[in-house]
Amino acid sequence: MSKYIEHDGTIVAQISPHKYRVKIVQQSACSTCKAASLCTVAESKEKIVEAIAIDNTHTVGDVVVIYGKLSMGYKALFMAMIIPLLLALATLIIVSQLTPNEIVSGVASLAILVPYYTILWLMRGKIKQIFNFYIRHKI
Repeated sequence: MSKYIEHDGTIVAQISPHKYRVKIVQQSACSTCKAASLCTVAESKEKIVEAIAIDNTHTVGDVVVIYGKLSMGYKALFMAMIIPLLLALATLIIVSQLTPNEIVSGVASLAILVPYYTILWLMRGKIKQIFNFYIRHKI
């Protein structure tokens, strides 16, 4: 099992001497299916990602491999899915113990996610420093 997450991409802009914007095409799992071109379920999304180059030999239009540590994926999953699930579940249990009204419990468990995601959004600068992607020439 590899320690890195890798995607092929194309450099679309240079931000600074060692920082680039790279376009990657994120495809669904069914894109490898032979009938994907006929199916309306198959999808792909283009994303622009900022990446750091170790060397300074890249130019706009180069096809590169963008990579990051696998642990970043786990951190992202934890921050975006696991913590909110635990917050909502804990809030549901606590509020349902305090009040017999199920609607209040349900609304409170969903409402707790608003401040959580707001805090994530406000801390996006610090979070961006944790999630660094790098590029290398495609071999």
